[in-house]
Amino acid sequence: GIPFHYSNVDSEGEPSPPKLEGKLQTMGNALKVNWIKQDDGGSPIKHYLIRYRAKHVPDWKPEIRLPNGSEYVVLNSLDWNTEYEVYVVAENQQGKSQPGTLFFRTAAEPTAIPATLGSSCVTYT
Repeated sequence: GIPFHYSNVDSEGEPSPPKLEGKLQTMGNALKVNWIKQDDGGSPIKHYLIRYRAKHVPDWKPEIRLPNGSEYVVLNSLDWNTEYEVYVVAENQQGKSQPGTLFFRTAAEPTAIPATLGSSCVTYT
């Protein structure tokens, strides 16, 4: 189901869902999610609520709450080569918008192994 709780879905004055755009960061396992504010329903947006999870996992990551005026969040340390879903909700005095949604897949893990993981100075006794 949708990872947010609504008191009354049909009340007026709630904001429209934000429009989301995602950009995979250079390292490949981080995503910058931008949102474009839509109609605020006549009441100023108080904050944005962000939830995300890997699609194969039942649990959502802890909710991220960002103040009004925020335009993006960077999700770091994601699993490699994994599909994620991101939900962003705008909240004003009247309630929460329906979530804007974004689906993306992280890059495959780089094949080069960092020197710290396997180097000649490691000795086994």
